[in-house]
Amino acid sequence: GGEYRKSYHGFAPGQALVIESPTQLQITPMQIDTWNRAEMNISGPLPPKFVPGPLPRASQAPEVNPEYSGLLECPMTTRLTKEVDGAYVIEAGDAGCTEPILTFQECYRAAATTLDAGGMAFVNTTGVDPTRPRGCTASTDPRSPLTVHVYFNKLAASGTACSYGATVLAGATASLVNVSVTLDPAKDVATVTLTGPSGVWFGVGFGAQAMSDQPWTLIVDGAGAVTERSLGAPAPASHVPGTLLAPSVEVVSSTTVGASRTVVVTRSLAAAGPAYYRFNATATNPEILTIAAVGSGSALAYHRAKVPSKLTLLPVGGGAAPNNPGACVCPEAPAPFGLATGQLVYHAVANQSVDTGTGAVGFGKQKCKPFPATVLNEQRNPTCDIRHYVGGQWACHHMWSLLDADQVIPWQDQPLVFHHKWRLWVQPFNASVHQPVHYGQDTDLVIGSPYEYDVPACADGVPGCTMVDGTWIHTLTGSKIGSGRFASLNFHCHAPTCLMMAIYACPNGTSTTDCAKPTTEAEAVAQGYELLCRQAPAYGGTGNPALNGTGFDEPGYIAIPDCFWGSPDQGLELPRDLKGIPIFMIKTANASIGHYGEMAGGQPFGF
Repeated sequence: GGEYRKSYHGFAPGQALVIESPTQLQITPMQIDTWNRAEMNISGPLPPKFVPGPLPRASQAPEVNPEYSGLLECPMTTRLTKEVDGAYVIEAGDAGCTEPILTFQECYRAAATTLDAGGMAFVNTTGVDPTRPRGCTASTDPRSPLTVHVYFNKLAASGTACSYGATVLAGATASLVNVSVTLDPAKDVATVTLTGPSGVWFGVGFGAQAMSDQPWTLIVDGAGAVTERSLGAPAPASHVPGTLLAPSVEVVSSTTVGASRTVVVTRSLAAAGPAYYRFNATATNPEILTIAAVGSGSALAYHRAKVPSKLTLLPVGGGAAPNNPGACVCPEAPAPFGLATGQLVYHAVANQSVDTGTGAVGFGKQKCKPFPATVLNEQRNPTCDIRHYVGGQWACHHMWSLLDADQVIPWQDQPLVFHHKWRLWVQPFNASVHQPVHYGQDTDLVIGSPYEYDVPACADGVPGCTMVDGTWIHTLTGSKIGSGRFASLNFHCHAPTCLMMAIYACPNGTSTTDCAKPTTEAEAVAQGYELLCRQAPAYGGTGNPALNGTGFDEPGYIAIPDCFWGSPDQGLELPRDLKGIPIFMIKTANASIGHYGEMAGGQPFGF
């Protein structure tokens, strides 16, 4: 959290954390390397002027005279993908997605898992483009039907419909037989390209995944001749050649290269009769089911192998036609906000040997508790839902690089070596002197998720935001029923956004719903709430008398003063029994710019 060593974590005299017969001490530091070796000389006068090193695209840190690195807030990078539980569909037309995909990490994976019919290559791009639909779209490369261009549009809103302006659609699949279909409605031409083994027959049925569906089928024999059939028959006698149909296609070419034969045919989009397949260029879910088979000899006979597949018709765009909006990749049945589940998966970059990160982290539903515990769901804070998540603690795990995949991890020959110095003050436990304290999870005072949340870049209309004396302030509130007696309370929050956190006791008998209604401290006081603890961090470099002239007075760092309870002889209030008392919690943050992974929680030790 950018805390000084001056932040005190301890207890009032007479209170003690009792440890019975310790044998070892385990330290688990949370460390992010932000040292710019090229610009910050830590062997010279200290502290050196801070200069950030490489940052990922999602960093929200200021670009001019920053006092901190955007790495500290753990932005989501292109080394991470989102695996959101649930299926996706491809939509074309004005209706679009019920809810669009909100991050490129989910977009890229959703497109790959939904569209990959074997042998596909994906070219992923993120940008801001009002000529494209909002969210995730996909188009087919006109020069390579097995290449899909995926575009994530960061715009919050767009008036462009899915597949808007698309004049030609194409799709492909690679299995026993490679199949590509291109539809040009203006010319009423469907072009079908089949590539299979030369010297033996192969075939593809359209609009079906089994012979018993009796699909319209193109058969290519070992000499390259093309025939059309209504394949198979109703089950159980489905494995028969079916009925030979009158030709509806024109053979454009039949060529062999090595052991492969490629046949190109054209025909009308409309079906020549009930036994023929109708190509639909206006379907909102443009998927074509296929079944492919290859034989053992030149003439049509019982197949040697068969496999079902599918292809998805996408607008032809990307590559030589980059400006054609793609079809939309949409969640099929999106869960309500806060109830989506899945995981963040780390992908090490293969050609960066120093990138040793592995693994995934699960993301459950209701990461943010329902109101009145917090208002995060009501504010639709991104930290509450994996689909909205853009950075923070969940994106920060052991050896996960915080740079994008196309950024080389720098200074590999200059590892950061740091030292811990520990002083331990130990006394034998004396029950007549020492009052044991403990850390209890049930006494946590948290209004984050449970701790972290995103501070939005405030503007008019952003939930929780108000302008105070020319500065945007974001406010977070919540309520719970108190438990236990506190000995100390430390509110956890981060530089450079943390301003204040406080807790109040609501009048006895107040429901937690009513207790959580104030949106400011002034409203809480006006309703008779009793202040229990208020902490405002001391920022270094601001002339704060708590730090001024000390070795801790460094810009960008904060000291967080704890609240203590104890003996009146020491100038402290007696510990207050909060069992059953409704507690109001409030946290404010500077929201002039956005911040990932800010914390909002009190960590109490009590009796």
